[in-house]
Amino acid sequence: MKYSSFRCTNCGSRSIRRSHRRSFVEMSKMAIGQYPFRCLDCNCRFWLNVWLFAKVWYAKCPRCLGFELTTWPAKRARMQQRILVRLGAHRYRCAVCRKNFISFLPRQGGAAVLTS
Repeated sequence: MKYSSFRCTNCGSRSIRRSHRRSFVEMSKMAIGQYPFRCLDCNCRFWLNVWLFAKVWYAKCPRCLGFELTTWPAKRARMQQRILVRLGAHRYRCAVCRKNFISFLPRQGGAAVLTS
Protein backbone atom coordinates (compact mmCIF):
# COMPACT_ATOMS: atom_id res chain seq x y z
CA MET A 1 0.00 0.00 0.00
CA LYS A 2 1.40 3.38 -0.95
CA TYR A 3 0.86 6.61 0.92
CA SER A 4 1.36 10.12 -0.32
CA SER A 5 1.31 13.71 0.83
CA PHE A 6 -1.64 14.22 -1.57
CA ARG A 7 -5.24 13.16 -0.93
CA CYS A 8 -7.93 11.50 -3.02
CA THR A 9 -10.36 14.04 -4.44
CA ASN A 10 -13.28 11.62 -3.98
CA CYS A 11 -12.88 10.13 -0.49
CA GLY A 12 -9.97 12.14 1.01
CA SER A 13 -7.75 9.11 1.61
CA ARG A 14 -3.94 9.45 1.53
CA SER A 15 -3.66 5.88 0.25
CA ILE A 16 -3.03 6.75 -3.40
CA ARG A 17 -0.53 5.84 -6.11
CA ARG A 18 0.43 7.33 -9.44
CA SER A 19 -1.67 5.84 -12.18
CA HIS A 20 -0.41 4.71 -15.58
CA ARG A 21 -0.87 7.09 -18.47
CA ARG A 22 -3.21 5.84 -21.15
CA SER A 23 -2.52 7.98 -24.22
CA PHE A 24 -0.31 10.60 -25.79
CA VAL A 25 -2.75 13.30 -24.62
CA GLU A 26 -2.28 12.19 -21.01
CA MET A 27 1.49 12.20 -21.50
CA SER A 28 1.32 15.80 -22.74
CA LYS A 29 -0.70 16.77 -19.64
CA MET A 30 2.10 15.33 -17.52
CA ALA A 31 4.55 17.71 -19.22
CA ILE A 32 2.69 20.66 -17.67
CA GLY A 33 2.52 19.14 -14.19
CA GLN A 34 -0.84 17.31 -14.23
CA TYR A 35 -0.34 13.67 -13.12
CA PRO A 36 -2.91 10.84 -12.93
CA PHE A 37 -3.42 9.19 -9.54
CA ARG A 38 -5.58 6.30 -8.37
CA CYS A 39 -7.02 5.91 -4.88
CA LEU A 40 -6.37 2.47 -3.39
CA ASP A 41 -9.46 2.74 -1.16
CA CYS A 42 -12.24 3.85 -3.54
CA ASN A 43 -10.47 3.03 -6.88
CA CYS A 44 -11.19 6.54 -8.18
CA ARG A 45 -8.82 7.88 -10.89
CA PHE A 46 -8.12 11.60 -10.73
CA TRP A 47 -5.60 14.25 -11.81
CA LEU A 48 -3.48 16.43 -9.51
CA ASN A 49 -1.18 19.35 -10.20
CA VAL A 50 2.14 18.27 -8.73
CA TRP A 51 3.97 21.51 -9.52
CA LEU A 52 3.46 23.17 -6.18
CA PHE A 53 5.21 26.44 -6.93
CA ALA A 54 5.98 27.07 -3.25
CA LYS A 55 7.90 23.78 -3.19
CA VAL A 56 9.39 23.68 -6.71
CA TRP A 57 12.89 24.43 -5.36
CA TYR A 58 12.92 21.36 -3.09
CA ALA A 59 13.63 17.70 -3.84
CA LYS A 60 10.68 15.32 -4.04
CA CYS A 61 10.37 11.59 -4.54
CA PRO A 62 10.12 10.63 -8.23
CA ARG A 63 7.79 7.71 -7.41
CA CYS A 64 5.21 9.08 -4.96
CA LEU A 65 6.08 12.82 -5.17
CA GLY A 66 6.42 13.04 -1.38
CA PHE A 67 8.61 15.55 0.45
CA GLU A 68 9.41 13.41 3.52
CA LEU A 69 13.05 12.57 2.75
CA THR A 70 16.00 11.10 4.62
CA THR A 71 19.42 10.11 3.28
CA TRP A 72 20.96 6.72 2.56
CA PRO A 73 24.55 5.49 3.01
CA ALA A 74 27.16 6.07 0.29
CA LYS A 75 28.18 2.40 0.27
CA ARG A 76 24.91 1.55 -1.51
CA ALA A 77 25.48 4.06 -4.33
CA ARG A 78 26.36 2.95 -7.84
CA MET A 79 29.32 4.45 -9.70
CA GLN A 80 27.18 6.97 -11.64
CA GLN A 81 25.47 8.03 -8.42
CA ARG A 82 28.82 8.50 -6.66
CA ILE A 83 29.97 10.77 -9.49
CA LEU A 84 26.81 12.86 -9.16
CA VAL A 85 27.33 13.13 -5.39
CA ARG A 86 30.89 14.37 -6.01
CA LEU A 87 29.40 17.02 -8.31
CA GLY A 88 27.10 18.25 -5.53
CA ALA A 89 24.01 16.03 -5.66
CA HIS A 90 22.35 14.64 -2.52
CA ARG A 91 21.38 11.04 -1.73
CA TYR A 92 17.72 10.95 -0.66
CA ARG A 93 15.40 8.16 0.47
CA CYS A 94 11.65 8.67 0.54
CA ALA A 95 10.22 7.90 3.98
CA VAL A 96 6.87 7.01 2.43
CA CYS A 97 7.68 4.61 -0.43
CA ARG A 98 11.38 3.92 0.47
CA LYS A 99 12.79 4.79 -2.95
CA ASN A 100 16.46 5.82 -3.09
CA PHE A 101 17.27 8.60 -5.55
CA ILE A 102 19.77 11.37 -6.31
CA SER A 103 18.82 15.07 -6.60
CA PHE A 104 20.67 18.35 -6.85
CA LEU A 105 17.80 20.13 -5.08
CA PRO A 106 17.92 20.59 -1.29
CA ARG A 107 15.57 18.78 1.07
CA GLN A 108 12.67 20.85 2.39
CA GLY A 109 13.12 21.77 6.03
CA GLY A 110 16.91 21.77 6.36
CA ALA A 111 19.54 19.07 6.64
CA ALA A 112 18.70 15.46 5.90
CA VAL A 113 18.95 12.74 8.52
CA LEU A 114 21.19 9.75 7.75
CA THR A 115 19.52 6.36 7.96
CA SER A 116 21.13 2.98 7.56
